[in-house]
Amino acid sequence: MGEPVYSWMSCRTSRCVGVIEGSPEPIKASGLLRGGSTGIGGFARVTALDSHFPQPHGSGRGQILQHGSSLPSTGNSTKLASPPQISRVNGCSPPRNAFQIVSWTVFLTLSLAIFGIFIPFLSHVWKYIAYVVAGGIFFFHLIFHLIACCIDPADPNVRLKKDYSQPMPIFDRSKHAHVIQNHYCHLCKVTVTKKAKHCIACNKCVSGFDHHCKLLNNCVGSRNYWFFFSTVASAVAGLLCVIAILLYVLIQYILNPWVLRTDPKYADVRSANTWLLFLPLFPVKVTTQMVVVIGAAVFLLDLLGLLLLGQLLLFHIYLKVKKMTTLDYLTQTHEEEERSKCQAERKGPSVQMGEGFLQQREGDGAPGSSAQG
Repeated sequence: MGEPVYSWMSCRTSRCVGVIEGSPEPIKASGLLRGGSTGIGGFARVTALDSHFPQPHGSGRGQILQHGSSLPSTGNSTKLASPPQISRVNGCSPPRNAFQIVSWTVFLTLSLAIFGIFIPFLSHVWKYIAYVVAGGIFFFHLIFHLIACCIDPADPNVRLKKDYSQPMPIFDRSKHAHVIQNHYCHLCKVTVTKKAKHCIACNKCVSGFDHHCKLLNNCVGSRNYWFFFSTVASAVAGLLCVIAILLYVLIQYILNPWVLRTDPKYADVRSANTWLLFLPLFPVKVTTQMVVVIGAAVFLLDLLGLLLLGQLLLFHIYLKVKKMTTLDYLTQTHEEEERSKCQAERKGPSVQMGEGFLQQREGDGAPGSSAQG
């Protein structure tokens, strides 16, 4: 079996979708990345299309991955989208991704809630500490996120020689068995590095390909991997910081709510049921019930993000300890599953023959026992 050379993966927070194409044998997605299977103790959930990938069929070899076409599926209506006609440069290139929009929406929502609502509740000393610590974490996350999203992770020769404005050719398997052969990509028309893979989502070769991240709407390769890792790590740190501030506000409200009303603007507030949001610039009066609802919503959103990004961070820490990429892990998992499946198929007939032999012996012995009785 040849080396998989045409790969497409997408990471949705902790959920990855991966497709590897380029082997002379059809690879069943349910064997490569079994849908719903869990890897690394639940740190990364992996799903895949339940389909057979195209392979040559005698003289009937044709073009694959044509624009507007999809791969055939078996027993499942899930289809693989065709690659874009023009290669994408980075995460800012169209088409936009819903997960990318959600990630930025969550970031802005939590920033507004924590800096505009809950940190102003703290006493003077803790307020300044929270502004510095939380502000630093959120700022570094913003920088890492932008760099990981905007950088072009393509192979150096692709960045040097490729014209991104020109439409990509359609891969014709009747001419070439693999997209990349002898370190030459037949789609990008350049020589690429050893660990480069052609990503179908961006339709270009990515150096040190790890996966295609839907949160960034960009490929993650050797050029931007550590920015991606720092984005996830700073996001987890920021979410932990938000939880710490929310718990502090909750505990102080239970013990002594007046500690949360030290801002000078509260001098004009007479009711204990009235709170001020967006201090000190734009004070807005709300009731205690409104603050509780906002706090609960932010807390649940924070917990959900921490659950998803936390397991993603642990998964990539595991990969770094093992000195593997996401692609390496998925390929290894596929090989182990295929090996186990082959062993089970070999044992199956022998076990069935053994069970049939035992049943026959029992059936032959039963009449003899009754006759003796």
